[in-house]
Amino acid sequence: MFKGKVLLFSLLLLAFATSLYAGDVHPCQTTIGLTAGPMRLSTCPQGDFEFILTAAGGSSDYIWVIVRDSGGVGIPGIPWTDYWFNACDPLQQLCLCAAPITADSLTNSAGRTTFSGRLSCGGCVLTDGLWFSVQGKTIVAQPGCTDRVCLDIVVVSPDITADCDVNLSDFTALGLSYNKNLGDPAYNPCCDFNDDDKCNLSDFTFLGSHYYHHCF
Repeated sequence: MFKGKVLLFSLLLLAFATSLYAGDVHPCQTTIGLTAGPMRLSTCPQGDFEFILTAAGGSSDYIWVIVRDSGGVGIPGIPWTDYWFNACDPLQQLCLCAAPITADSLTNSAGRTTFSGRLSCGGCVLTDGLWFSVQGKTIVAQPGCTDRVCLDIVVVSPDITADCDVNLSDFTALGLSYNKNLGDPAYNPCCDFNDDDKCNLSDFTFLGSHYYHHCF
């Protein structure tokens, strides 16, 4: 029993020490990117729509990040949920759930991990992409270390109204663009969940399959 308590205490101490070290994230030394260029994701607040892994029509697309401290040394052991994101354009802010993105693993010895799962959010981001943060520190670009890194990611969601709930208001928003194509005055690309430049029955079906979905 005593040995078990010592082992448990040692593991807790290690976890505590790791979390302290992991808190020294340097936003300018940390880097982030995409494996396959521009990405378009269909998301749902419930986190049950498109996988990042297949977002660009392939099977090996993902977001990668290397978390480093002020000395440029990779930080291992960053928890899966210590990440955040939103639209670089403040006019296109998403509705984010409690853990909107989850890493595939803890950061490794070099501070690296990937994201290939789903996003839990609502809203629509068509331009300027997404910024990301690690443990509350937004990743910025060198050499100036002031400008946020904005990944080229488009986000659409059945939660068109960005209130973290797929409901009647979203059906109303889709109805205004229903049977419209790219180039038509009333066409709304935020309603095109399957990226075929049309807002039609398939998009209505997607919305219906996520009806009443919301953040857990």
